[in-house]
Amino acid sequence: MARMEQGHCVKQMGDPSHLSHLSSGLNQLRQQAAFCDVTIIVGHQKFPAHKAVLTCASDYFQGMFSSGFQESTMSEVNVPGTKESFAQILEFAYTGHFTLSVRTVLGIFKMACYMVLTKAIELCAEYLKDVKDLLTIEDCFEIWSISSNYNSLSDVAQMYRSHVIQNFLNCVKSKDFLEISSASVMMEILSDEEIETDVLAEEQILQGTVVWLKYDWEQRKAHAVDLLKKIRLGLVPVDRLQHILGDELMAIPECKEMVDEVVKLSVAKETASLIKNHLDLFGTRNTITANNLYVDDDDQPGFSVACSTERACYKLTKFADIPNRILYLESDEPENGIDLLVCEQGHLYAAGGASDVYFDDDDPPVKEVNHMKWIAENNFFRYNSEKNEWILLPPMPKVLYKPIIFHLDDYIYVIGSTWNLITEKSMIERYHIPSKTWELAADNMSLYPTSASPIDGDTCILINGEEEVECPNHQVGDTKMMVFKVVLYKQANNKWVDVSVSGNLDEDSYFSVHNNVCYSVTKGEDQEPDQIHRCISDFDSDSPTIVVAEAVEDDDIHKNIQRELRHWNSEEFTFDKRKLGMMEMPCKCDSHVKGDHQKLPK
Repeated sequence: MARMEQGHCVKQMGDPSHLSHLSSGLNQLRQQAAFCDVTIIVGHQKFPAHKAVLTCASDYFQGMFSSGFQESTMSEVNVPGTKESFAQILEFAYTGHFTLSVRTVLGIFKMACYMVLTKAIELCAEYLKDVKDLLTIEDCFEIWSISSNYNSLSDVAQMYRSHVIQNFLNCVKSKDFLEISSASVMMEILSDEEIETDVLAEEQILQGTVVWLKYDWEQRKAHAVDLLKKIRLGLVPVDRLQHILGDELMAIPECKEMVDEVVKLSVAKETASLIKNHLDLFGTRNTITANNLYVDDDDQPGFSVACSTERACYKLTKFADIPNRILYLESDEPENGIDLLVCEQGHLYAAGGASDVYFDDDDPPVKEVNHMKWIAENNFFRYNSEKNEWILLPPMPKVLYKPIIFHLDDYIYVIGSTWNLITEKSMIERYHIPSKTWELAADNMSLYPTSASPIDGDTCILINGEEEVECPNHQVGDTKMMVFKVVLYKQANNKWVDVSVSGNLDEDSYFSVHNNVCYSVTKGEDQEPDQIHRCISDFDSDSPTIVVAEAVEDDDIHKNIQRELRHWNSEEFTFDKRKLGMMEMPCKCDSHVKGDHQKLPK
């Protein structure tokens, strides 16, 4: 842009190609060794160069030539690395370009990091993202080690970390890995869930770990116990375990104790119980335990696992859907009336379902359902986690609206009200697990149940609900109203018993019993926490009572009780997240503050 200055026209002019010509000219001078004031020696190869160019291109050379080091006055300087890698680095310093290949990228990447050529590091990182499957596992491990030291290379570090862990056996066979890797690196690898794939059994992980330990036994034996604790020893065949460990490891008392414990537990016949109680020994690295599964309400039918205070919400993406669960075409909302239960044997049950398929006149018909014969509201299912499918069991005798189910002794109880418009009574049906038969436990109760929990250590069930009664002094409109009610079902004499309640209660309150202590719970509004009170209860008398007592004020106790109440009647359900799949989802529970959503634990 021209401007007038004291009567003269002043205009700044420039040549866009000047820098390119300057760079090219400097590079030609270097190639001709003209005006060079330093020679870089790499191995036995000498590279003439200009200190000014190297200083501008690299923080490493800037420090060397401008900080009073003896190299600043030397005409020849030795630099570590390979001549092939430095040749490319020197080319980049003068022209901004270099040539990368699978064979040369690691050496150039290492030298660029060593000499702090930021742009060269970035270009190497972009290239490395595309070639990890073409590199040797030794090179991948070294790239992980180098890139983990730079915040700007965190994505590269994570990519190569995962690749190394997934190829652990190949990595541990490498002499470079055996010599370089530290105990902390091995601990990190063995702690990662990605180490287990379909072709990598726990026995092979153990073998690889033993190889690493014995490569430098005197230095590494101090870490043996800690590393073995990261391995699911219960998944290794007992007759192979001691043989793989060998005499050196078995001579360590703590290692021998671990093996003896596995042998003792392996005698047990109940696999589900072993996994539940000894997850660190018998559960795979992909085993997830959850005790609060619920039917998801989004437009993709499936199941979700609710949060605990440690876990984020996530969805089981490959979990087989209940065959009789139909979506409304218009609203995409699932048919109500399904409840889930995990019993003590580790099986997942579902009761209820849909009895019809709804259509909208303006929309095409719902696509055909695979198991139309299973469409019924009184169906009862058990989930087979190995085959990822639902097994249809003998149906419930009656159709119960929004059934509540839980496990007690050898029975699965189902509580609900019927659709009978004349009686509208509630009942309890129970399924005898050993004989696979149903029977009526109690009926003719004028209660709409909303929640229930067994009394610990007894065959009684505390049931919360509502009862329809006549409105006192009604003037206009409805002549009946719903009032809160609590009843106790006693299995011994198969009777419903009204429970007398006293104390301050909200209309949304309910009662639950845990560890022989009764609590009242009032749902908090919006983001407010639930209000929890201890109660004084007497369930053994002929006229059972509940008296609302002091509030639970201690934050830690309050948090623990909230977690327990959310999972009140559910035993843990154990599944392999690799087989069923899982997907993190927006948190829907009260245990996470908005914005504090965490990743799943490993």
